[in-house]
Amino acid sequence: MMLMNTALKINYRTQAANELAESTPCPRSVNDVYSLGVNLQYCIGARYREIAELNQKETRSDSIRLAEKQMEIKKRIDQAASHHLNILIQHFYEQGGPVIEDPVSEETVKEINPFYNRLMSNFLKTLDEVTDKVRRGEMSIGEMETTIDRELISMYGALGNLFGVGEMRKAFHDLVEIRESLA
Repeated sequence: MMLMNTALKINYRTQAANELAESTPCPRSVNDVYSLGVNLQYCIGARYREIAELNQKETRSDSIRLAEKQMEIKKRIDQAASHHLNILIQHFYEQGGPVIEDPVSEETVKEINPFYNRLMSNFLKTLDEVTDKVRRGEMSIGEMETTIDRELISMYGALGNLFGVGEMRKAFHDLVEIRESLA
């Protein structure tokens, strides 16, 4: 009896995007929230590109369109981050240059971090599952998009609720609004 190696081909773009998302620390500032959003957009976009590379006629064009949509969402998040940074710089100069502290303390991050890690892990697991289902033909690309949108919006809402700081909650709300506006 002969054993065959049937390992899946490793998609390094997807692997790198996943590692980037997994390594994103619990946010301490609004800019960290926007960075998290950008990293997740890269991760989601990589999944759609991975599916497009399968060259299945019925999913290729939709997958490419959805990957491009993720980059449009990323661009909007970058714009929101730039706007927030401009406000911080203006505040910095108006106040005579004092150091601007992160709105979330290290102590609070230690308390929130287990919940943050669980939410991120669950989202990335869902992303793996839906990608595998589409690969196997058990889910359409449209169902994948709906599932990702629902799970990501739910995660952003849950993350926003973890923080007692209004500006952090608003940043997570901004991520939801950006995603919904391009749905």
